[in-house]
Amino acid sequence: MQVKFWGVRGSIPTPLSPGEVEAKVITMAEDVVSAGITDPNEVAGYLRRKYSMLQRATVGGNTTCVSVEWPGATIILDAGSGIRLLGESLMDGPCGNGGTELHLLFSHTHWDHIQGLPFFAPLFQRNILNIYGCHDDIEKRLRYQQSYDYFPIPLESFLAELKFNQCVPDKAVDLPGGGRFIPHKLNHPGDCYGYRIEHEGKVMVFATDSEHSPKDRNDDHDVVEFFRDADLVIFDSQYTLEESIIKEDWGHSSAIVGVDLAARANVKQLALFHHDPSYPDSFVHNLLMKANTYRHSNYNGIPLKLFIATEGETITL
Repeated sequence: MQVKFWGVRGSIPTPLSPGEVEAKVITMAEDVVSAGITDPNEVAGYLRRKYSMLQRATVGGNTTCVSVEWPGATIILDAGSGIRLLGESLMDGPCGNGGTELHLLFSHTHWDHIQGLPFFAPLFQRNILNIYGCHDDIEKRLRYQQSYDYFPIPLESFLAELKFNQCVPDKAVDLPGGGRFIPHKLNHPGDCYGYRIEHEGKVMVFATDSEHSPKDRNDDHDVVEFFRDADLVIFDSQYTLEESIIKEDWGHSSAIVGVDLAARANVKQLALFHHDPSYPDSFVHNLLMKANTYRHSNYNGIPLKLFIATEGETITL
């Protein structure tokens, strides 16, 4: 199972500002000069050794989109602005000539999870897109996004065949190549659904846009079981712990609570995801450091790996 992040921000696309790009470039240029490196061939290696991806590049500015692949199946989780880049990649491969079947799972239909769909290139070729969701009017919602008042191309103008599939929470749906997914209702305004994807003994859980406050510990056993023994959980950590308490009922969580849930569920890897649009890369990195400190202080005996979901990053399970 191969998992790739195409969009990791929440709420609204957030590209780096010119000032942020300039600051990163200046910092690294000054460092290269101070280190006395004059051979251009040595610069890239030096910077990659000294600086993390977040320090020398960026966590990414596109909104939610993740792909999961194994032989015979391509699954897409949400259609935020990141799905445009995924579409371009697919058109360079299996979707370019049409006839390829894809599976798109929607957690919910807030803007940052659907806004990239009109720009998904495989829709303009004769491919097949199976769309899944637990909301009973998912097709109506997507058509409304592309009504003429908001977008010039209606949904029916795509060459691709769209097949809408109504899902039932906690009921498994089979996928090609011997896999399956299970939707589970999460705590988010307007209802949001996470997905547990299983294939050949590997488990990945997508749990974006879900609120889990510290006081919910006695009522979150269903979430712990949903995460149980997963190789990877992609977790909504948009807020700091303090914000998650202040912004009650806003539908997002924190990395600290994610660590608690993952530890209780015996999760192997926890990806911090759905980064707040107001947080620069350095702040997101700091959230990871605090979460790791918390893990070492409270769960030092468990082999839980934490990392920041970064646009373009691929995880093989």
